[in-house]
Amino acid sequence: MKKVLGLAAAGLLAAGAAQAGTLTVANSDITLYGGVSAAYEYQNNDLVVGASPREDQFRITSFAIGLKKDADPNKSPIGFNAAFASFAVPTVVASVDVVNSGLIAYGNPNQFKPWLAYATIAPVEGLSIDAGLLWAKYGEAPLTILNPNINRGALFVYFNPVLFTGARINYDAGVAKVYAGYNQGNGLFQGGTYRSVNDAVELGATANLGIAKAGLHVYDEAGGYNFYTLCLKGDFGAAKAGVQISYATKDDKIKSATTDDNQFGIALNVDPSISEQIAVPIRIEYVNTDAKKDDTIWTFTVTPTWKPTKNTFARVELAYTSADAKLFGKVPNGTANTKDTRTVAAFEAGFLF
Repeated sequence: MKKVLGLAAAGLLAAGAAQAGTLTVANSDITLYGGVSAAYEYQNNDLVVGASPREDQFRITSFAIGLKKDADPNKSPIGFNAAFASFAVPTVVASVDVVNSGLIAYGNPNQFKPWLAYATIAPVEGLSIDAGLLWAKYGEAPLTILNPNINRGALFVYFNPVLFTGARINYDAGVAKVYAGYNQGNGLFQGGTYRSVNDAVELGATANLGIAKAGLHVYDEAGGYNFYTLCLKGDFGAAKAGVQISYATKDDKIKSATTDDNQFGIALNVDPSISEQIAVPIRIEYVNTDAKKDDTIWTFTVTPTWKPTKNTFARVELAYTSADAKLFGKVPNGTANTKDTRTVAAFEAGFLF
């Protein structure tokens, strides 16, 4: 259960929001980006361990502001990307109240502080090195305003390392983009309430295969989990679609006789092409966890969205989660996990800049 809680707590600011503007500061062109969103949500059950969740709530889901300057080997080979944010991390497994109850090592997402901050060195064309507070190269965009659904999915909860401090080398080989990185295991999912991890490495490659874009990603923790993820996405005219397949194994340090040594999950994301102003993203997920018994989780999320302009949106969402194990409890006064389903209805409006 600690693993589920710790992973459900994850969140960070993904960079590069749409409709960013440009500032001129000390003879440098710097991009300004960010966004604001507010939401109302209702839930019938929740992952209630360690918190006192509410049945419904109005909340500010995100306030984020960032600045970045791309590194250009031909002009300015050193750049940066930094963003401050205060935000909510709703998931299909646990509500914001549970997530914010002291479950993440890096800090509470309600705290307005850097959630992304790194410097980039680009010595030659196609090669760059990032160092600082980084975020994972794969998975859902963790901030609600950058995600097609309001609630983060089960694969985000179980298979995304999300945030860590370290360094990463990126290389564009033309036919593919590859990267490799190292961090000291002090991010959102590592250490603190979740578990003790001292080091981790990441490797990955992405390529355009014509009919679809593909990405293969590996994240290997010393004394923790090892994540292997394949991502595919494409535009097929009638709909945009994406698939994520993730598999995780355990190092000896965290293996247990009461749990399995691995887990896997698959997510299908489909967005029918209705119009430029109307989107209906649908996410379906299956996860087989390491619980040995009663370890299957299914989720279904649909989020009809209205986009009156390119940088504004209003949307409603229905998310349903079914778990063989009784993960959930009745809100607002639930004290034990006695339910095997959870339903969330939400509304959110936002502005990106």
